Amino acid sequence: RDARANDQSQNQLFKLLHRGYTGVYANGDGAKGIAECPFEFYNTWVKEPKLAQEMSEAVTRRTIGVSCCPVAGIPEPEEE
Repeated sequence: RDARANDQSQNQLFKLLHRGYTGVYANGDGAKGIAECPFEFYNTWVKEPKLAQEMSEAVTRRTIGVSCCPVAGIPEPEEE
């Protein structure tokens, strides 16, 4: 795509993998920015997906269904 190669502000793929490139360049530390993922959860998701699933369930829910909003064919959680 032309936009991937030539757009500036809407080129999110470039910006994700070149974070802080303007500051890094201005500091004289190179012209590429930072490629490493800054989010620990996403690193866990890539390296240990089951652990990431458990982490998300700890702050959301453990079942695919919810009793307050039933969906046909999706089981509601059992009472604990």
